[in-house]
Amino acid sequence: MVRSVFEFFGKGLLATLVMGGLLVYFIYYSDMHAAEARVIAGRQLVETACGSVEYGEQGDGFPVLVIHGAGGGYDQGLLIGDLLLGKDYRIIAPSRFGYLGADIPIDSSIEAQADVYACLLDALGVERAVVLGFSAGGPSALQFALRHPQRTHALIMASAVSYTEPLSDEGRRRLESGINRIIGSDFVYWVIENVAPGEFLALIGVPRDVQRTLSEEDANTAYRTLELMHPMSRRFPGILLDQTRHVPRAWPLNQISASTLVVHSRDDTLVPFLNGEHSATEIPAAELLSFESGGHLLLGHSDKIRRHIDGFLAGRR
Repeated sequence: MVRSVFEFFGKGLLATLVMGGLLVYFIYYSDMHAAEARVIAGRQLVETACGSVEYGEQGDGFPVLVIHGAGGGYDQGLLIGDLLLGKDYRIIAPSRFGYLGADIPIDSSIEAQADVYACLLDALGVERAVVLGFSAGGPSALQFALRHPQRTHALIMASAVSYTEPLSDEGRRRLESGINRIIGSDFVYWVIENVAPGEFLALIGVPRDVQRTLSEEDANTAYRTLELMHPMSRRFPGILLDQTRHVPRAWPLNQISASTLVVHSRDDTLVPFLNGEHSATEIPAAELLSFESGGHLLLGHSDKIRRHIDGFLAGRR
């Protein structure tokens, strides 16, 4: 009798686990299908002198080339454009090498990436644009300003990388055993994003104390940023490419002629504030807008940043 009871409950538990697993898989599959559909629906492709380029575009007004960060693609560029610029600009957001539909060419250097931006502007009939580099998009934004000064109306570096330190073997092992295990799998990232989004936000530079004080609007922005990283498998090649980059301090940033605004939070734990200081110090007459808190996504300061950028650009048109 006792054995029959255990067999009954054992079969019930097994059936529950199977049904639960099937439900999780169904939700996961549905979310990935929706993410793929969103990426395809929002992208645009244009043939340029540099080949086919994937980008997104929104808004009217003066053109701003928004260069996305790690884990991004054109869709993250559009989000950053909306967050930091609002609706009064024409946001042109290309996908960098290895992200979404952008292949990794034989010459995948940062300089080659900057030249692709120029080809994109040519194809769109844009003579000059403001260039906004966010996070890991900073190095190619800097190179664009250096290589194409006549096309750079102004430069904005937002939470942006301006140099890197050589990655040690130990640092490489930590990457491979840590964050790369999360972002290297669509399913693992999906689980983390749904079960422990706060943990991942902390991992990408939004400290816990910032998360605790977020308004509903800013919290939605943070979670939207995580959601937009799906499907992660379409972004992982670009992330791995970014991890191989070395941006030396010796880049001749003092040769950048464009008016430059640097925006950075001191508590950014993903791209340390020293990067913002480096850009502001090395680029002639660069202006630094800093915040004590806000993390990598500059949360809580969108309105102030938009007003500041409007004023910064108003006298330069």
